[in-house]
Amino acid sequence: MDPFFSPHAVALVGASADPKKLGNSIMANLVKSSVRVYPISRTPGRVMGVETYSSLTQLPETVDLVIVAVDAKNCPGLIPDIRRSGARCAVVVSGGFSETGSEGTRLEESLVRAARDSKVRLIGPNCVGVLNTRLFNGTFTIMPERGNIAFVSQSGALGGASIYTTQARRIGLSKFASIGNAADIEIGEVLDYFREDADSTVIAVYIEGIKEGRKLYESLRNASREKPVVVLKGGRSESGNTAVKSHTGSLAVSTAVFTGMLRQAGCVTAPTLDTLFELCKIFDYQPLPKGRNVCIITNTGGAGVLAADAVSDLGLTMSTLSQKTRHEISSAFSPLASVDNPIDLLATGARWEYRVATEQILRDSSVDMLLEICVVPTFAGMTQVEHAEGLLEGVRAAGVQKPVVGVWLAGSVGKPGKDLLESNRIPCYDDPSLAALCLARAADYAQFRRPSVRDTS
Repeated sequence: MDPFFSPHAVALVGASADPKKLGNSIMANLVKSSVRVYPISRTPGRVMGVETYSSLTQLPETVDLVIVAVDAKNCPGLIPDIRRSGARCAVVVSGGFSETGSEGTRLEESLVRAARDSKVRLIGPNCVGVLNTRLFNGTFTIMPERGNIAFVSQSGALGGASIYTTQARRIGLSKFASIGNAADIEIGEVLDYFREDADSTVIAVYIEGIKEGRKLYESLRNASREKPVVVLKGGRSESGNTAVKSHTGSLAVSTAVFTGMLRQAGCVTAPTLDTLFELCKIFDYQPLPKGRNVCIITNTGGAGVLAADAVSDLGLTMSTLSQKTRHEISSAFSPLASVDNPIDLLATGARWEYRVATEQILRDSSVDMLLEICVVPTFAGMTQVEHAEGLLEGVRAAGVQKPVVGVWLAGSVGKPGKDLLESNRIPCYDDPSLAALCLARAADYAQFRRPSVRDTS
């Protein structure tokens, strides 16, 4: 699998100067990468300043990876030349295979037979490609920010769109693989690779259908024992199941069966696309909790109530603070402030109040996780970032390893504070219920990782 993600030399079959073709977009990404690139084109000359070759057999050196972006009917015949080029790995971006019906299925079977005869491994067809943010971009989507989250997606377009989302949210990826129809390499093999990848601390998965359920379960279970695996399942309804077949040609499975498999494997389930990377973020940024007790700090009672509801609904417990903690907080703040959980610092609570409350709460042994909310005030000379600064100062002063998340409200007014927290690896959300969901999933996964409760089969 390593040549898919760490090649030294890459050939692109279907490289094009035409901006309307995928071969043009892929080539544009490759020439900005840290690999040697060899464009294969029927048109002699240069593409983006790089000399083209008419065939894989004419290259001046062996290559590690071949990316194919030509008509589906031409793909099976390319396989022998891919092997002659020195490559044992190929990514077939081209569509028009099993996702299109019986004729496409036969063409895909021919592609796989040719690959097996030549001992070439395939990712795809009908995919976006692969990338490694520390080395190269072999896709036709943008290069995401460098980070620690590895992402494998059965859907190409959805995977590509998700990369734009991660960039907008400043969430970094390590590696990305769009496997499309998974005619040869399936999600399980990619999971096995990501599990051993030192650059990846969290794995995100989008999956629709499966072919070999037992193998996938074993890969998910083995990966979850090493690092968090966050899974979003498409095709949970009857209509969705029907769409799965026409999308990637995969076999849909019972939602109940699949959900049970994920639970037994210790995976983290994402209910929506929007939550997939928000869940990954808490695992990437924060330590795992030691228990399920949550304390909430807020400067608005309403948001604190909503957070407390979400905490309860998700099976977490509101911490009962020690008398010492309650005394420290009550002696430092206004008599009108609430020292019960949720702790309400009132609208007048500013940098100092957030610092003291954060430090004292994190030091309380009854608290496993801290959820902090701020509706950033625009009065009394307060700055847009001082509440976030107070939180960060409190975290540093406490000096303990407990997960902390923020909910910074008030739209654009709250954004500078939110950005400050995120840049310091404090996950920050726009909704108390999403923050509570992330804490609950972290607690669930932490419980799975404890040897006394983990499946040892």
